[in-house]
Amino acid sequence: MQVAPRRTWLAAQIIAAQIVAATLVAIPVQAQATAAGSIAITAQIASPLSLLVTHPMDFGRLLASTTKTVAPNGATSGRFELTGQGGSSVTVTLAMPATLNPPSGPNLSVSAWTYLAGNTAGLSGSPIAFNAGTPVSIPLVFESVAGATKMYFGIGASVSAAALQPSAVYTGTGQITAAYTDL
Repeated sequence: MQVAPRRTWLAAQIIAAQIVAATLVAIPVQAQATAAGSIAITAQIASPLSLLVTHPMDFGRLLASTTKTVAPNGATSGRFELTGQGGSSVTVTLAMPATLNPPSGPNLSVSAWTYLAGNTAGLSGSPIAFNAGTPVSIPLVFESVAGATKMYFGIGASVSAAALQPSAVYTGTGQITAAYTDL
């Protein structure tokens, strides 16, 4: 007859263990009052933009009643280099004159403006046309390299001398501006 009390005792122990386990699960864990973490923070200072005119545009000499063209990758084209942060976006704006001016007398017409841009000094490809007197904005991206890198530009155009164009030295000035667009 001892079997029954032992079963009762074992059953009571199991029920007690279940009650203790249920109580532990039911007791809420207290929330932490604070939490902490860390985050990495970085910044990069970009190379400043630098524009260097390496060759002024030179049409040389021509006769009255003629037209002379200089290609943007020609020996006497206007050339400049832009140095800036590798991988950055820039806009280069060209504003070129419609005429060259003598010391006195009528102006010399300039037309058919073109440019080439590239990552190497030996500019190649098809020239891109733009109009005199109207600024043209050229969106470009520097080659993706660490640190500073360069872009190279060539500018060309045509001059047309009238039949009675006076003999003189004609001059003009074109404007070049560059600005980062992603900084």
